[in-house]
Amino acid sequence: MANSPWVIDVQQADFDQSVMARSHELPVLIDFWAPWCGPCRALGPILERLAEQMQGRFLLAKINSDEHPTLGQQFGVRGIPACKLVVEGEVVDEFTGAMPESGIRQFLDKAIPAPADKLAALGQQQEESGALVEALESYSEALYLQGDHTIALVGMARIALLEGRDEEAKTFMGRLTPAGNNTPEAKALMAKMAFRLAASDLDGLRQKVATQAEDLEARIQLGQALIGQELYDEGLEHLLFALKQDRHYNEDQARRLVLQLFQMLGHGHAITKKYRPQLSSILFT
Repeated sequence: MANSPWVIDVQQADFDQSVMARSHELPVLIDFWAPWCGPCRALGPILERLAEQMQGRFLLAKINSDEHPTLGQQFGVRGIPACKLVVEGEVVDEFTGAMPESGIRQFLDKAIPAPADKLAALGQQQEESGALVEALESYSEALYLQGDHTIALVGMARIALLEGRDEEAKTFMGRLTPAGNNTPEAKALMAKMAFRLAASDLDGLRQKVATQAEDLEARIQLGQALIGQELYDEGLEHLLFALKQDRHYNEDQARRLVLQLFQMLGHGHAITKKYRPQLSSILFT
């Protein structure tokens, strides 16, 4: 692609400067090709088009392996087309042979995160370390670049919920794409929000269950409310009690709520590990 700043032809003489030095500024994808190679001729235009479309996420460095066999040997090229992704002077990923554009995009997205992805990942790290103000800034910057970024939207919603801004959390979750709604992170947060909503009348529900111990609807509502207050053990005891009495009550509501909690907490959480065997025992005995 002529005149593109993101596509260059590399010679042996300028390799160190054009590829190795530049790889410390941005990822460099080396395309080893030859004029006689049919798959090379198919792959080349796709790579050039993606380099132009991605506008600086990577530099495409094209090397004619017939003219510069030493460079091919240096990178262990045994067949062409061969593509090597170089970051900070090291090959971090590669592929050989022609690929459809969708496959190349997948390769690039995995190996070279978009700016919004980098910011969202930084936001996650900051959130996990308790730096919530910084996390909000990173998530906001990610959303400025990509308004429907799933990780950033869920992160903003999660922090809003933590700080008691429930309506704002709902607004962020409402901006998710259908695919975003189906991610484990989004499902976990939606479950948490549902449990939070049920926690509004905790004292009244406790009193009702104390006087009407066999009322399964009250038991399930109390279990939800307790989980919404992060009183997981107590909440699960009520849900499992309801399951023991009638596992199919209200279209398996108690079972579904227990599974939602496990999804929200994650498979490795101590609560999940403690209560999953109890759930299985009730369901399968």
